[in-house]
Amino acid sequence: MTHPTDPLDRLVEDYLAEVARATAWLPAGRRDDLIADLREHIAVARAELHPPTAAGIHTILDRLGEPAAIAEEARLGEQASAASGGYSPPAPTVSQSAVPRQNPPSTATLVLGVLLILIVIMVGACAVTLFAADPDDDASSVLNSRTSQTALALR
Repeated sequence: MTHPTDPLDRLVEDYLAEVARATAWLPAGRRDDLIADLREHIAVARAELHPPTAAGIHTILDRLGEPAAIAEEARLGEQASAASGGYSPPAPTVSQSAVPRQNPPSTATLVLGVLLILIVIMVGACAVTLFAADPDDDASSVLNSRTSQTALALR
């Protein structure tokens, strides 16, 4: 195997080599699939780095998890597969820390959102009430009454 000369490629290859060592007990095909999945995930995440940096690569690898943790997940997946005696989906290849967690909004957040909507509706209603033109008045009558009031004041 040739060693990459690019330091960023070297970081990735060193990480994948650690995962391969930590999962040496896996059947070769399963281990190769795991490494291929990790390599693909890293390539996709790396393509989003502008510009690619060592810190960016380290962040990607940190999100995947420690090689020992990946090996443990693979071990648990293998045990579950053996215990079921039948088909089970493959063990996750990415540690749970790499998957962003989507927490549902809290009750306080929902209440604040509803209150904000009610305030906007009330302000809108007040604005309509304050600035609505009287249907009996038209612009010319308002203008004429003000003009005549000004004329009376000047006399």
